[in-house]
Amino acid sequence: MDFNLQAYQADHLLHLSVKAERRLSILENERHRWLEIDGVVQSAMSLAEPGSLCLPHQQHIAERLPAQASRILELGLGGGDLTRHLAMRWPEAQHDCVDLDAEILTLFQQFFLPERQRAPRLHHADALHFLLESREHYDLVLLDLFSQDGNPLLLFQARLYQALANCLQGTLIINLLPRTRLEQEQALRLAREWVGPTEAHAVPGYRNVILHCTRQQP
Repeated sequence: MDFNLQAYQADHLLHLSVKAERRLSILENERHRWLEIDGVVQSAMSLAEPGSLCLPHQQHIAERLPAQASRILELGLGGGDLTRHLAMRWPEAQHDCVDLDAEILTLFQQFFLPERQRAPRLHHADALHFLLESREHYDLVLLDLFSQDGNPLLLFQARLYQALANCLQGTLIINLLPRTRLEQEQALRLAREWVGPTEAHAVPGYRNVILHCTRQQP
Protein backbone atom coordinates (compact mmCIF):
# COMPACT_ATOMS: atom_id res chain seq x y z
CA MET A 1 0.00 0.00 0.00
CA ASP A 2 3.05 2.28 -0.16
CA PHE A 3 2.53 5.66 -1.81
CA ASN A 4 5.30 6.33 -4.33
CA LEU A 5 6.48 9.86 -3.53
CA GLN A 6 8.63 9.95 -6.67
CA ALA A 7 6.08 8.78 -9.25
CA TYR A 8 2.55 9.49 -8.01
CA GLN A 9 -0.08 10.91 -10.38
CA ALA A 10 -3.56 12.21 -9.65
CA ASP A 11 -6.73 11.41 -11.59
CA HIS A 12 -9.04 13.76 -9.66
CA LEU A 13 -8.78 17.01 -7.73
CA LEU A 14 -11.26 16.72 -4.86
CA HIS A 15 -10.55 19.99 -3.06
CA LEU A 16 -8.45 23.12 -3.56
CA SER A 17 -8.05 26.13 -1.32
CA VAL A 18 -5.56 28.93 -1.77
CA LYS A 19 -4.73 31.41 0.96
CA ALA A 20 -1.95 33.94 1.40
CA GLU A 21 -0.05 31.58 3.70
CA ARG A 22 -0.55 28.27 1.86
CA ARG A 23 -2.09 26.27 -1.00
CA LEU A 24 -3.93 23.11 0.03
CA SER A 25 -5.25 20.39 -2.25
CA ILE A 26 -6.75 16.92 -1.91
CA LEU A 27 -6.15 14.59 -4.85
CA GLU A 28 -7.01 11.02 -5.74
CA ASN A 29 -6.17 8.22 -8.14
CA GLU A 30 -7.48 4.67 -8.31
CA ARG A 31 -5.41 3.54 -5.30
CA HIS A 32 -4.82 6.53 -3.03
CA ARG A 33 -6.23 9.81 -1.76
CA TRP A 34 -3.76 12.35 -0.45
CA LEU A 35 -3.31 15.80 1.05
CA GLU A 36 -0.80 18.29 -0.36
CA ILE A 37 0.21 21.59 1.18
CA ASP A 38 2.26 23.89 -1.06
CA GLY A 39 2.89 20.96 -3.39
CA VAL A 40 4.30 18.69 -0.66
CA VAL A 41 2.47 15.46 0.23
CA GLN A 42 1.52 15.56 3.90
CA SER A 43 -0.73 12.49 4.15
CA ALA A 44 -1.76 9.58 1.94
CA MET A 45 -4.61 7.11 2.42
CA SER A 46 -5.05 3.76 0.72
CA LEU A 47 -8.61 3.59 -0.60
CA ALA A 48 -8.65 -0.20 -0.20
CA GLU A 49 -7.11 -0.24 3.32
CA PRO A 50 -7.59 3.14 5.01
CA GLY A 51 -5.91 1.98 8.23
CA SER A 52 -2.63 1.05 6.54
CA LEU A 53 0.31 3.47 6.54
CA CYS A 54 1.63 4.55 3.15
CA LEU A 55 4.48 6.97 3.94
CA PRO A 56 7.93 5.83 5.13
CA HIS A 57 8.21 8.02 8.24
CA GLN A 58 4.80 6.83 9.45
CA GLN A 59 5.86 3.21 9.11
CA HIS A 60 8.89 4.01 11.27
CA ILE A 61 6.56 5.54 13.86
CA ALA A 62 4.34 2.44 13.82
CA GLU A 63 7.36 0.23 14.57
CA ARG A 64 7.89 2.17 17.80
CA LEU A 65 4.34 2.22 19.12
CA PRO A 66 3.80 0.65 22.53
CA ALA A 67 2.21 -2.77 22.90
CA GLN A 68 -1.02 -1.18 24.15
CA ALA A 69 -2.51 2.31 24.48
CA SER A 70 -5.90 3.33 25.84
CA ARG A 71 -5.56 7.14 25.97
CA ILE A 72 -4.01 8.71 22.87
CA LEU A 73 -3.26 12.32 21.97
CA GLU A 74 -2.21 13.50 18.52
CA LEU A 75 -0.85 17.03 18.20
CA GLY A 76 -1.06 17.82 14.49
CA LEU A 77 -3.61 15.93 12.38
CA GLY A 78 -3.01 16.42 8.65
CA GLY A 79 -4.96 13.78 6.75
CA GLY A 80 -5.17 11.56 9.82
CA ASP A 81 -3.02 8.68 8.58
CA LEU A 82 -1.92 7.66 12.06
CA THR A 83 -5.40 8.44 13.40
CA ARG A 84 -6.91 5.76 11.17
CA HIS A 85 -4.11 3.31 11.89
CA LEU A 86 -4.48 3.69 15.65
CA ALA A 87 -8.27 3.33 15.43
CA MET A 88 -7.76 0.04 13.59
CA ARG A 89 -5.15 -1.13 16.11
CA TRP A 90 -6.97 -0.03 19.29
CA PRO A 91 -10.64 0.66 18.41
CA GLU A 92 -11.69 1.15 22.03
CA ALA A 93 -9.02 3.73 22.90
CA GLN A 94 -9.87 7.30 23.88
CA HIS A 95 -8.38 9.38 21.08
CA ASP A 96 -7.93 13.17 20.96
CA CYS A 97 -6.62 15.05 17.91
CA VAL A 98 -5.53 18.69 18.03
CA ASP A 99 -4.89 20.99 15.08
CA LEU A 100 -4.60 24.76 14.79
CA ASP A 101 -6.02 24.79 11.25
CA ALA A 102 -9.83 24.52 11.31
CA GLU A 103 -9.91 23.62 7.61
CA ILE A 104 -7.69 20.59 8.24
CA LEU A 105 -10.15 19.31 10.84
CA THR A 106 -13.08 19.77 8.44
CA LEU A 107 -11.32 18.11 5.51
CA PHE A 108 -10.30 15.14 7.65
CA GLN A 109 -13.95 14.49 8.42
CA GLN A 110 -15.02 14.95 4.80
CA PHE A 111 -12.30 13.05 2.96
CA PHE A 112 -10.14 10.97 5.32
CA LEU A 113 -12.46 9.45 7.92
CA PRO A 114 -13.90 6.07 6.85
CA GLU A 115 -17.64 5.73 7.37
CA ARG A 116 -17.39 2.77 9.76
CA GLN A 117 -14.59 4.24 11.87
CA ARG A 118 -15.41 5.90 15.15
CA ALA A 119 -14.36 9.54 14.97
CA PRO A 120 -11.74 10.79 17.42
CA ARG A 121 -12.41 13.86 19.54
CA LEU A 122 -11.27 16.77 17.41
CA HIS A 123 -9.98 19.99 18.98
CA HIS A 124 -9.38 23.25 17.13
CA ALA A 125 -6.59 24.60 19.31
CA ASP A 126 -2.95 25.54 19.65
CA ALA A 127 -0.95 22.49 20.76
CA LEU A 128 0.77 24.14 23.72
CA HIS A 129 -2.42 25.83 24.90
CA PHE A 130 -4.26 22.49 24.75
CA LEU A 131 -1.56 20.79 26.83
CA LEU A 132 -1.56 23.55 29.41
CA GLU A 133 -5.35 23.46 29.75
CA SER A 134 -5.76 19.69 29.67
CA ARG A 135 -6.53 17.67 32.79
CA GLU A 136 -6.15 14.37 30.93
CA HIS A 137 -3.23 11.96 31.19
CA TYR A 138 -2.21 10.04 28.07
CA ASP A 139 -0.24 6.84 27.67
CA LEU A 140 0.65 7.73 24.05
CA VAL A 141 1.31 11.17 22.58
CA LEU A 142 2.18 11.69 18.90
CA LEU A 143 3.63 15.08 18.01
CA ASP A 144 3.67 16.08 14.33
CA LEU A 145 3.75 19.89 14.05
CA PHE A 146 5.02 21.84 11.06
CA SER A 147 5.24 25.40 9.82
CA GLN A 148 5.96 26.44 6.24
CA ASP A 149 9.73 25.99 6.58
CA GLY A 150 9.85 23.00 8.91
CA ASN A 151 9.13 22.43 12.58
CA PRO A 152 7.82 25.46 14.50
CA LEU A 153 10.16 27.04 17.05
CA LEU A 154 7.99 25.59 19.82
CA LEU A 155 9.60 22.18 19.28
CA PHE A 156 12.92 23.59 20.42
CA GLN A 157 11.65 25.30 23.57
CA ALA A 158 11.53 23.84 27.07
CA ARG A 159 7.94 24.96 27.76
CA LEU A 160 6.57 22.38 25.29
CA TYR A 161 8.39 19.47 26.93
CA GLN A 162 7.45 20.65 30.40
CA ALA A 163 3.78 20.65 29.36
CA LEU A 164 4.13 17.22 27.74
CA ALA A 165 5.68 15.81 30.91
CA ASN A 166 2.61 16.89 32.89
CA CYS A 167 0.20 15.08 30.55
CA LEU A 168 2.18 11.96 29.63
CA GLN A 169 2.29 8.63 31.42
CA GLY A 170 3.84 6.48 28.71
CA THR A 171 5.30 6.98 25.23
CA LEU A 172 6.00 10.19 23.30
CA ILE A 173 6.82 10.00 19.58
CA ILE A 174 7.87 13.13 17.68
CA ASN A 175 8.13 13.42 13.90
CA LEU A 176 11.02 15.87 13.58
CA LEU A 177 12.13 17.55 10.35
CA PRO A 178 15.30 19.30 11.54
CA ARG A 179 16.81 22.04 9.39
CA THR A 180 20.17 21.70 11.15
CA ARG A 181 21.99 19.27 13.41
CA LEU A 182 21.65 21.80 16.22
CA GLU A 183 17.84 21.66 16.00
CA GLN A 184 17.87 17.88 16.31
CA GLU A 185 20.27 18.01 19.25
CA GLN A 186 18.16 20.67 20.99
CA ALA A 187 14.91 18.68 20.68
CA LEU A 188 16.68 15.52 21.83
CA ARG A 189 18.20 17.28 24.85
CA LEU A 190 14.89 18.82 25.91
CA ALA A 191 13.00 15.54 25.59
CA ARG A 192 15.59 13.74 27.70
CA GLU A 193 15.69 16.50 30.31
CA TRP A 194 11.96 16.97 30.83
CA VAL A 195 10.28 13.73 29.71
CA GLY A 196 12.66 10.79 29.94
CA PRO A 197 15.00 8.46 28.01
CA THR A 198 14.86 9.38 24.31
CA GLU A 199 16.27 7.85 21.14
CA ALA A 200 16.54 9.45 17.69
CA HIS A 201 15.86 7.30 14.61
CA ALA A 202 16.64 8.58 11.11
CA VAL A 203 14.33 7.65 8.24
CA PRO A 204 16.63 6.46 5.39
CA GLY A 205 16.39 8.70 2.33
CA TYR A 206 14.33 11.37 4.12
CA ARG A 207 14.95 14.36 6.38
CA ASN A 208 12.58 12.97 9.02
CA VAL A 209 13.99 11.97 12.38
CA ILE A 210 11.71 10.08 14.77
CA LEU A 211 12.22 10.81 18.46
CA HIS A 212 10.99 8.00 20.71
CA CYS A 213 10.69 8.96 24.37
CA THR A 214 9.53 7.05 27.44
CA ARG A 215 8.14 9.05 30.35
CA GLN A 216 10.30 8.74 33.39
CA GLN A 217 8.17 9.25 36.47
CA PRO A 218 9.67 11.63 39.08
